[in-house]
Amino acid sequence: MREQLDESWRLKVEEASGRYRDASAQYRKMLEQQTDAATRGPDASGALMRARQAQSQALAEYSRLLRIFTDLTVHGKAPEEQPAAGSNGLISIVDDDQSVREATKTLLRSAGYQVQTFASAENLLNSGALGETECLILDVRMPGIDGPELQRRLNAEGFRVPIIFITAHDDGPVRRRVIEAGAVDLLNKPFAASTLLATVETALGGQEAPS
Repeated sequence: MREQLDESWRLKVEEASGRYRDASAQYRKMLEQQTDAATRGPDASGALMRARQAQSQALAEYSRLLRIFTDLTVHGKAPEEQPAAGSNGLISIVDDDQSVREATKTLLRSAGYQVQTFASAENLLNSGALGETECLILDVRMPGIDGPELQRRLNAEGFRVPIIFITAHDDGPVRRRVIEAGAVDLLNKPFAASTLLATVETALGGQEAPS
């Protein structure tokens, strides 16, 4: 029985590895095409973004299965003993205010979450980290691509990740717009630690934000 379980997970890891190789090859191909003006179409940048997201998602899934397989074969830890998906989810914080980024990161890490921070939406998009992100904490007003515009782009590309907006301004109309576009909530700075943690739990649980 144990041998069958090991073999089953080994096959899952191999399949995930193959999907990652295929996604990487597709991304490299499209990246090369971007340098050729003759093959660059009107939707080239969007297609490249989708390919990059697919590569990141494939890598995240391969890494997850590899960790499970290692725990099973090396440490004798059964798959059902793994943490539930989202219980220690990766959270990306995007805010041009460094003090807000650092304070929010410290709070979330103290609660057991994995956290990465970005000073702009452009930095997030260029990092390839979206595929691993399970919750996005996003400032409304930023230079360059602002929060609502990033949400619009992600929705247009079909990339679904729970978004919690934060703002230091009275953005009533913006709040209605981003909530209607699928955001979990919009929190006003400074927000209470308990409020943010509860909203993150809601986002990772796939529930509607409390009214």
